[in-house]
Amino acid sequence: GDGSRLASGGCLLPKPLVPVAGKSLIQWTLENLVEAGVAEVTYVVNETMRQIPSAVDALGLPLHLHPIVKTTPSSMHSLAILVDSMPNQRFILCTVDSIIPKKDFRAFVRAFHDQPHRDLMLSYTGFVDDENPLRIAVGSDGKLLALGEAASASPFVTLGLYGIGPKLAPLLRTCISSGRQRLRTFLADAITAGIDGVGFPIAKGIDVDRPSDITVAEAFLRHQGGCA
Repeated sequence: GDGSRLASGGCLLPKPLVPVAGKSLIQWTLENLVEAGVAEVTYVVNETMRQIPSAVDALGLPLHLHPIVKTTPSSMHSLAILVDSMPNQRFILCTVDSIIPKKDFRAFVRAFHDQPHRDLMLSYTGFVDDENPLRIAVGSDGKLLALGEAASASPFVTLGLYGIGPKLAPLLRTCISSGRQRLRTFLADAITAGIDGVGFPIAKGIDVDRPSDITVAEAFLRHQGGCA
């Protein structure tokens, strides 16, 4: 994303570099990955954010980093780039703007790793503070039932943490060739198509989209003891 809602409030930094409690959004995400035992990260930034790779390198984190600088028309197209760069692999997909507690982040990564048969795992929460939340319906057994409009009555919304399996690749290509643009549309289609997917509950996480979200996220981090 281009951080347009943050920019409208006067925040002119690229969204990944927006500071929250003394660290950039991308630093919070990458540190969570390190804490979860991840060693290799491929990430996509658009061409107006060419300063991001050098900023990430300067963090000195123990990660093998593979930046891809390419402007894409949508988050779904960015996912397609990642899928193509890691053919036939399972991986964790993170959005840069979600503040998620480290223990929950670690538990998600571990759960996806320990269930190699799963094609899709979506984090979700009952904490809703968004102008355009993505609703998700989950069965009592954890199975993903619906996403978006089909889940409009659900009390749960997604967070920016996803487990992606290689069986999603053909459906992703079909969605793109049909002219669809949004990641949420693709994920909803995957659930409808019967992809083996489960939800992963997280008590609370904060998506930082608006200037007011920064204040909410910093209060949340203070309550967590200063650690995401």
